[in-house]
Amino acid sequence: MKSIFMVIGLLAVCAIALAETEKKELTENGLDILNKLQALKQQEDDALASLEDEAEKTLISTILDKEEDEADKIEKIDDSTRVKRRARGRGRRLARVRAARRRFYRRLRRNQRRAARKRIAHARRHRQNQRRAAAKLRNIKKN
Repeated sequence: MKSIFMVIGLLAVCAIALAETEKKELTENGLDILNKLQALKQQEDDALASLEDEAEKTLISTILDKEEDEADKIEKIDDSTRVKRRARGRGRRLARVRAARRRFYRRLRRNQRRAARKRIAHARRHRQNQRRAAAKLRNIKKN
């Protein structure tokens, strides 16, 4: 019974996965633009191939590459729309952590000293009570 449910579940997952892999096709306008861009790229390659001077070819190709890189950088800069308020926020965070640590250790020292004073006071009271009881017994024996 469990295996049947498992098989049905796996088949359902496979069907969903295959249904989501639809091909996204371009519209006619998109195809026209793509063809024009490919034709321009082909013309650029043909023009570079017609040059006989290798130094000039490399110079032109490096200039074109730089222009493409600059265009990519501009596009990347435009992609980030979120305004970053605090780029260097680590200093405050570390300061808060240090301050919390100082408060914790200050409170810990205070509590340890208080506990030590309580132990000492208790021992002192106990000694006084023991002495008082011993003195009382001595007085009883004398009388």
